[in-house]
Amino acid sequence: MLLAWLHEPALGAVQLHVIETDPPSPSSLGHWEEFHVHLGYETDQAIHIYVEAFHGHSRVSSFTSASPLYPAGRGEADVWVAHDKPAQVDRIVARADARNTRQAQIDIPVQLTWTGIRQTPPRQPAAWIERLRAENASRLNAELEAHRNRPEPWWENVLFFLMMWAGPVYVIMQIRLLRRYRDGWRYAALVPVIPMVGVLIYTVYAFQAGSNIFPLVLILTSPFALVYLLGLMTVHRVALRTSST
Repeated sequence: MLLAWLHEPALGAVQLHVIETDPPSPSSLGHWEEFHVHLGYETDQAIHIYVEAFHGHSRVSSFTSASPLYPAGRGEADVWVAHDKPAQVDRIVARADARNTRQAQIDIPVQLTWTGIRQTPPRQPAAWIERLRAENASRLNAELEAHRNRPEPWWENVLFFLMMWAGPVYVIMQIRLLRRYRDGWRYAALVPVIPMVGVLIYTVYAFQAGSNIFPLVLILTSPFALVYLLGLMTVHRVALRTSST
């Protein structure tokens, strides 16, 4: 690890500066209305640029812009924050990250109030917002296309297959072990039932709520329950062999 660190190329300087904002500060904004910051950047490495909102020393939970990968050189970026409920913000923090490490940060004092009331008619954004929004969408689409066209490691397909089948296999093993085991072993086999019932209830609730990712929690938790039962089955077999000898 030390040798790898010593041979790691030094990260260059990254600089951010504010060109303008839309709307200007101070401002009162409506439901879902976005506050945009027009940034200029200079960097010798690819970066992502993120933004956060603060009131005093507390971070204000916000909806923020996604960041494409900005190439090395000089350029412009558009970042924004928005709220659907009443909120106050007195500081915007924009940061530039490279290799998951913060490289630069800029604090932008503002006076913003979100009313939570939908503005009618909606305010028209500045021309530079539409231009940079189109550029960001183009960069994000290019990244997505490159990700889709990359060679897929064999283990990704294997892992996906195992995770998709972990749920049905877990249910079969759970029923089988509860029928076969007695006394303390049966109680041990019951351990995953309580959390998995909770996960199942949540999955049904998410489905009824119309979520398009309702089975995600079930898919992610089933492998852990299955691994537990496989481990319990192994310990049980070892215990039987030990007692028979």
